[in-house]
Amino acid sequence: MEKVQEVLPQLFLVDINHFGQPGLGGAYIFQDDDVALFDAGTSLARDRILGALDALGVKRDQVRWIFLTHVHLDHAGGAGALLSELPNATVVVHPRGAKHLVDPTKLVASTKSAVGERFRFYGEALPIPEERLHPAQDGEIFPLGKIQVQAIYSPGHAPHHLCFFLPQRGWLFTGDAVGLYIKGRLLPTTVPPNFDLEASLATLDRLATLRPQKLLFTHFGPGEPVLIEEYRKLLLSWVERVRRHLDKTEEEAVSAIIAEIQAEGFPMGPGVSGDWSMSVRGVLGYLRRREAGG
Repeated sequence: MEKVQEVLPQLFLVDINHFGQPGLGGAYIFQDDDVALFDAGTSLARDRILGALDALGVKRDQVRWIFLTHVHLDHAGGAGALLSELPNATVVVHPRGAKHLVDPTKLVASTKSAVGERFRFYGEALPIPEERLHPAQDGEIFPLGKIQVQAIYSPGHAPHHLCFFLPQRGWLFTGDAVGLYIKGRLLPTTVPPNFDLEASLATLDRLATLRPQKLLFTHFGPGEPVLIEEYRKLLLSWVERVRRHLDKTEEEAVSAIIAEIQAEGFPMGPGVSGDWSMSVRGVLGYLRRREAGG
């Protein structure tokens, strides 16, 4: 049986073994008369997710929706690989992300450029037929058995980011909008090329107004709503930390900041160190765009 855990009633978390490590990345399965996935991992997660569906007794034709928070490959790369096995599933994504799922060439190339040798953990992204995509409008409601799912536009981490809110349950699927939540600790996820601090802060304000009862992190697992405000504070301090190194080259800044956070006891190790590096680069890009008036 694949590693699948019921984290809330009818909601199951599948550990996709991201970067070859447990506890770093997942996909959620909501099981009712209709079944939905929230995020789909990388293409390498396909068999784990299908195995979890089988273990839960879910028939492949019961899966109605695959809700993607955004098109970064650790969230969306597995969707194309899953669709051939899920004949009734429709992929829900932000309109700006849809074209990258129909033709993932640029998305894959961008990911390879950003993550370097770690790309082996991402796999390839299979194209998704346009007729099986639903570009979601902000606030749009999707039926899921007796439950409703609302798409919430939530830029900042990426301009094509959605969160998904289940108002009847008070559950908020956060994608990367509220950072990473690894082993009980919040970490920034401010990756290139489009991190935007002001947009992130506005998103956190909006998510707080939903008054969620539970946050569901793709990375990784359930968290309490107080984490929205905690992430706001973390983002502000993180951007200021990177700002102090603006006079350095990118490589020098990355090295210096990773040394700082390592000395302060932040999580490091396989699968996490590379995220720190990308998060530094994303803030550097944001700050330099601001300096240039962009």
